[in-house]
Amino acid sequence: MKRVIKILNTYKYLIALISVFNFLLTPIHASISDLYPAHVVVINYTLVILASSLIASNTNTRIRTYILGLIALLFIWLEFSNPFIDIIKVLRLSSSFLLFSYFCFLLLQQLKAIKNINLQFILGPILGFIYLGIIGGILFESIHFIDPVSFHLRGDYSGYIFYYFSFISITTVGYGDVTPLTPQAQAITLVMNIIGQFYLAIVIAVFVGKYINVKS
Repeated sequence: MKRVIKILNTYKYLIALISVFNFLLTPIHASISDLYPAHVVVINYTLVILASSLIASNTNTRIRTYILGLIALLFIWLEFSNPFIDIIKVLRLSSSFLLFSYFCFLLLQQLKAIKNINLQFILGPILGFIYLGIIGGILFESIHFIDPVSFHLRGDYSGYIFYYFSFISITTVGYGDVTPLTPQAQAITLVMNIIGQFYLAIVIAVFVGKYINVKS
Protein backbone atom coordinates (compact mmCIF):
# COMPACT_ATOMS: atom_id res chain seq x y z
CA MET A 1 0.00 0.00 0.00
CA LYS A 2 2.82 2.39 0.87
CA ARG A 3 4.45 1.61 -2.47
CA VAL A 4 1.23 2.48 -4.32
CA ILE A 5 0.90 5.76 -2.41
CA LYS A 6 4.52 6.61 -3.22
CA ILE A 7 3.97 5.93 -6.93
CA LEU A 8 0.79 8.04 -6.98
CA ASN A 9 2.61 10.90 -5.26
CA THR A 10 5.55 10.69 -7.67
CA TYR A 11 3.39 10.72 -10.79
CA LYS A 12 0.43 12.76 -9.50
CA TYR A 13 0.86 15.56 -12.06
CA LEU A 14 1.16 13.06 -14.91
CA ILE A 15 -1.99 11.25 -13.75
CA ALA A 16 -3.90 14.53 -13.43
CA LEU A 17 -2.62 15.67 -16.84
CA ILE A 18 -3.81 12.47 -18.51
CA SER A 19 -7.22 12.84 -16.86
CA VAL A 20 -7.77 16.42 -18.08
CA PHE A 21 -6.61 15.54 -21.61
CA ASN A 22 -9.07 12.68 -21.50
CA PHE A 23 -11.77 15.12 -20.33
CA LEU A 24 -11.07 17.43 -23.28
CA LEU A 25 -11.56 14.48 -25.63
CA THR A 26 -15.05 13.78 -24.26
CA PRO A 27 -16.84 14.54 -27.60
CA ILE A 28 -14.72 11.89 -29.32
CA HIS A 29 -15.43 9.35 -26.58
CA ALA A 30 -19.15 10.09 -26.82
CA SER A 31 -19.16 9.62 -30.61
CA ILE A 32 -17.48 6.19 -30.51
CA SER A 33 -19.01 4.85 -27.29
CA ASP A 34 -22.27 2.98 -26.82
CA LEU A 35 -22.87 4.96 -23.63
CA TYR A 36 -25.13 7.98 -23.46
CA PRO A 37 -23.14 11.24 -23.87
CA ALA A 38 -24.26 12.29 -20.38
CA HIS A 39 -22.69 9.16 -18.91
CA VAL A 40 -19.42 9.78 -20.77
CA VAL A 41 -19.26 13.35 -19.43
CA VAL A 42 -19.82 12.22 -15.84
CA ILE A 43 -17.27 9.39 -16.09
CA ASN A 44 -14.56 11.70 -17.48
CA TYR A 45 -15.42 14.46 -15.00
CA THR A 46 -15.16 11.97 -12.14
CA LEU A 47 -11.73 10.85 -13.36
CA VAL A 48 -10.58 14.49 -13.35
CA ILE A 49 -11.78 14.94 -9.77
CA LEU A 50 -10.09 11.76 -8.54
CA ALA A 51 -6.83 12.43 -10.38
CA SER A 52 -6.63 16.13 -9.54
CA SER A 53 -7.29 15.42 -5.86
CA LEU A 54 -3.86 13.74 -5.79
CA ILE A 55 -2.37 17.24 -5.94
CA ALA A 56 -3.76 17.94 -2.46
CA SER A 57 -1.04 17.87 0.18
CA ASN A 58 -3.17 16.47 3.01
CA THR A 59 -6.35 14.53 3.72
CA ASN A 60 -8.48 17.56 4.63
CA THR A 61 -7.63 19.32 1.39
CA ARG A 62 -8.39 16.16 -0.58
CA ILE A 63 -11.77 15.86 1.13
CA ARG A 64 -12.57 19.44 0.09
CA THR A 65 -11.81 18.58 -3.54
CA TYR A 66 -14.12 15.56 -3.32
CA ILE A 67 -16.92 17.68 -1.84
CA LEU A 68 -16.58 20.37 -4.52
CA GLY A 69 -16.39 17.67 -7.18
CA LEU A 70 -19.49 15.85 -5.95
CA ILE A 71 -21.44 19.12 -5.90
CA ALA A 72 -20.38 19.85 -9.50
CA LEU A 73 -21.32 16.31 -10.58
CA LEU A 74 -24.70 16.63 -8.87
CA PHE A 75 -25.57 19.75 -10.85
CA ILE A 76 -24.30 18.17 -14.08
CA TRP A 77 -26.72 15.27 -13.58
CA LEU A 78 -29.55 17.62 -12.63
CA GLU A 79 -28.94 19.71 -15.76
CA PHE A 80 -29.05 16.61 -17.96
CA SER A 81 -32.45 15.67 -16.54
CA ASN A 82 -33.73 19.28 -16.36
CA PRO A 83 -32.03 21.14 -19.24
CA PHE A 84 -34.43 24.08 -19.25
CA ILE A 85 -34.18 25.10 -15.59
CA ASP A 86 -31.86 28.11 -15.53
CA ILE A 87 -30.92 27.98 -11.85
CA ILE A 88 -29.48 24.47 -12.26
CA LYS A 89 -27.28 25.65 -15.13
CA VAL A 90 -26.11 28.61 -13.04
CA LEU A 91 -25.23 26.30 -10.15
CA ARG A 92 -23.45 23.87 -12.49
CA LEU A 93 -21.32 26.64 -13.98
CA SER A 94 -20.60 28.17 -10.55
CA SER A 95 -19.61 24.86 -8.93
CA SER A 96 -17.41 23.91 -11.90
CA PHE A 97 -15.69 27.31 -11.80
CA LEU A 98 -15.00 26.93 -8.06
CA LEU A 99 -13.72 23.38 -8.52
CA PHE A 100 -11.18 24.15 -11.24
CA SER A 101 -10.13 27.40 -9.56
CA TYR A 102 -9.43 25.36 -6.43
CA PHE A 103 -7.39 22.89 -8.48
CA CYS A 104 -5.32 25.82 -9.77
CA PHE A 105 -4.82 27.11 -6.22
CA LEU A 106 -3.61 23.70 -5.01
CA LEU A 107 -1.31 23.37 -8.00
CA LEU A 108 0.29 26.76 -7.36
CA GLN A 109 0.89 25.82 -3.73
CA GLN A 110 2.61 22.61 -4.81
CA LEU A 111 4.76 24.25 -7.48
CA LYS A 112 5.98 26.93 -5.05
CA ALA A 113 7.34 24.18 -2.79
CA ILE A 114 9.36 22.47 -5.56
CA LYS A 115 13.02 23.47 -5.31
CA ASN A 116 14.56 21.66 -8.26
CA ILE A 117 13.64 21.06 -11.89
CA ASN A 118 12.09 17.60 -12.05
CA LEU A 119 9.20 15.77 -13.73
CA GLN A 120 6.60 17.36 -11.46
CA PHE A 121 7.94 20.85 -12.08
CA ILE A 122 7.76 20.28 -15.86
CA LEU A 123 4.27 18.75 -15.91
CA GLY A 124 2.78 21.09 -13.30
CA PRO A 125 2.71 24.23 -15.49
CA ILE A 126 1.25 22.23 -18.40
CA LEU A 127 -1.52 21.01 -16.11
CA GLY A 128 -2.09 24.57 -14.89
CA PHE A 129 -2.40 25.79 -18.48
CA ILE A 130 -5.14 23.24 -19.18
CA TYR A 131 -6.96 24.15 -15.95
CA LEU A 132 -6.78 27.77 -17.09
CA GLY A 133 -8.32 26.86 -20.45
CA ILE A 134 -11.16 24.97 -18.79
CA ILE A 135 -11.86 27.92 -16.47
CA GLY A 136 -11.97 30.17 -19.53
CA GLY A 137 -14.45 27.82 -21.18
CA ILE A 138 -16.70 28.03 -18.12
CA LEU A 139 -16.54 31.84 -18.26
CA PHE A 140 -17.38 31.92 -21.99
CA GLU A 141 -20.26 29.51 -21.49
CA SER A 142 -21.53 31.69 -18.64
CA ILE A 143 -21.42 34.81 -20.83
CA HIS A 144 -23.32 33.00 -23.57
CA PHE A 145 -25.90 31.85 -21.03
CA ILE A 146 -26.43 35.41 -19.79
CA ASP A 147 -26.58 36.84 -23.33
CA PRO A 148 -27.13 34.24 -26.11
CA VAL A 149 -25.97 36.70 -28.81
CA SER A 150 -22.56 37.23 -27.18
CA PHE A 151 -20.85 35.01 -29.76
CA HIS A 152 -21.23 34.33 -33.45
CA LEU A 153 -21.34 30.53 -33.69
CA ARG A 154 -21.43 28.76 -37.03
CA GLY A 155 -23.81 25.84 -37.55
CA ASP A 156 -24.81 23.42 -34.82
CA TYR A 157 -22.87 23.70 -31.59
CA SER A 158 -22.74 22.35 -28.05
CA GLY A 159 -21.34 23.69 -24.79
CA TYR A 160 -17.99 22.18 -25.74
CA ILE A 161 -17.48 24.96 -28.31
CA PHE A 162 -16.76 27.45 -25.51
CA TYR A 163 -13.91 25.32 -24.14
CA TYR A 164 -12.54 24.97 -27.65
CA PHE A 165 -12.73 28.76 -28.02
CA SER A 166 -11.03 29.25 -24.66
CA PHE A 167 -8.00 27.22 -25.69
CA ILE A 168 -7.63 28.88 -29.08
CA SER A 169 -7.87 32.21 -27.22
CA ILE A 170 -5.15 31.56 -24.64
CA THR A 171 -2.91 30.15 -27.36
CA THR A 172 -3.84 33.14 -29.61
CA VAL A 173 -4.50 30.83 -32.57
CA GLY A 174 -7.89 32.23 -33.56
CA TYR A 175 -9.50 30.29 -36.41
CA GLY A 176 -12.37 32.75 -36.78
CA ASP A 177 -15.12 30.15 -36.45
CA VAL A 178 -16.19 31.63 -33.09
CA THR A 179 -16.39 35.40 -32.77
CA PRO A 180 -17.14 37.44 -29.62
CA LEU A 181 -19.73 40.10 -30.48
CA THR A 182 -20.69 41.92 -27.28
CA PRO A 183 -18.31 44.11 -25.24
CA GLN A 184 -18.49 41.65 -22.34
CA ALA A 185 -17.50 38.68 -24.50
CA GLN A 186 -14.76 40.70 -26.18
CA ALA A 187 -13.39 41.83 -22.80
CA ILE A 188 -13.15 38.29 -21.43
CA THR A 189 -11.57 37.11 -24.69
CA LEU A 190 -8.98 39.88 -24.44
CA VAL A 191 -8.23 38.98 -20.83
CA MET A 192 -7.79 35.31 -21.72
CA ASN A 193 -5.43 36.25 -24.58
CA ILE A 194 -3.29 38.35 -22.23
CA ILE A 195 -3.31 35.73 -19.46
CA GLY A 196 -2.24 33.05 -21.92
CA GLN A 197 0.76 35.07 -23.08
CA PHE A 198 1.80 36.18 -19.59
CA TYR A 199 1.43 32.62 -18.32
CA LEU A 200 3.93 31.33 -20.87
CA ALA A 201 6.34 34.21 -20.16
CA ILE A 202 6.17 33.61 -16.40
CA VAL A 203 6.66 29.85 -16.77
CA ILE A 204 9.74 30.38 -18.95
CA ALA A 205 11.15 32.92 -16.47
CA VAL A 206 10.61 30.55 -13.54
CA PHE A 207 12.23 27.68 -15.45
CA VAL A 208 15.29 29.81 -16.21
CA GLY A 209 15.47 31.00 -12.59
CA LYS A 210 15.28 27.45 -11.23
CA TYR A 211 17.90 26.28 -13.72
CA ILE A 212 20.31 29.07 -12.74
CA ASN A 213 19.80 28.30 -9.04
CA VAL A 214 20.52 24.61 -9.61
CA LYS A 215 23.67 25.37 -11.60
CA SER A 216 24.96 27.83 -9.02
